[in-house]
Amino acid sequence: MKGVIIVIILNETDFDKVLNVIEGNVKTGPTFFYSVLNNYISGSVYADSKIPETVLIGTQSGIYFVAGKEDNQEFNDFLFDLYCQRKSKKSRFTLFSPTEYWDCAINEQFKDNIKKMSRYSFVYVNNKRSHDKNLFDSDYSIRRTNEELITNSSEFNEDYYKEYWGSVSNFFKNGFGYCILHKGKIVSECTSIFSSLQFSEIDIVTHEDYRGQGLASINAETFIDHCLENDIMPRWDCDILNKSSIKLAEKLGFGTPVKYSIFV
Repeated sequence: MKGVIIVIILNETDFDKVLNVIEGNVKTGPTFFYSVLNNYISGSVYADSKIPETVLIGTQSGIYFVAGKEDNQEFNDFLFDLYCQRKSKKSRFTLFSPTEYWDCAINEQFKDNIKKMSRYSFVYVNNKRSHDKNLFDSDYSIRRTNEELITNSSEFNEDYYKEYWGSVSNFFKNGFGYCILHKGKIVSECTSIFSSLQFSEIDIVTHEDYRGQGLASINAETFIDHCLENDIMPRWDCDILNKSSIKLAEKLGFGTPVKYSIFV
């Protein structure tokens, strides 16, 4: 019979101890865990003790990042129990893995209950950027994301910001984005799906009727400029099979992709 699993939820005053577990011990860490630790979004930080060896950082929307000692069986049992609880409620559970060792531990713990997917995390390299910021037609305009644009958006609408930011107002407080309009219609959007004190991760979409015109590049470059002007490092993550996203990332000046795994 499985014993009692002792896992604690850390207070904000102990968040620095989480960074000690993570920094230097992972290939790449997702932006959202910094978002939680910096109090940009609400979330929970689980640990095996007040001086943790294994930690789990989670958002309210059900996205998690595990790090630290991967052979901590009690903690791994807790992780699987959390997965079962969320699945029983039909709630989202997406788990980001920091290393190949954790990939093995997750596969061993979850068996066939969970599916592994591979993603790239890109580093922004300023001197490789291809500038292309001029809108070619007076019928086009670019605007900073506001409440009216969110209301009129079909992709990055109020539900989107509630899921990832908790509320639209919190997005305006801690995030930013830009929209390209054609004759008043939103045709391309670029927003921060997650932000922290040092990073802002790009999420971008262009209406299918307007693709292939360079609008995504223009929008993303405006977003990147805002990041650089405010000492924020832009980040770009995507599925390793998403060739169009990889091509756009490289055009914008992102390089040295690091491969990592997520489990859904």
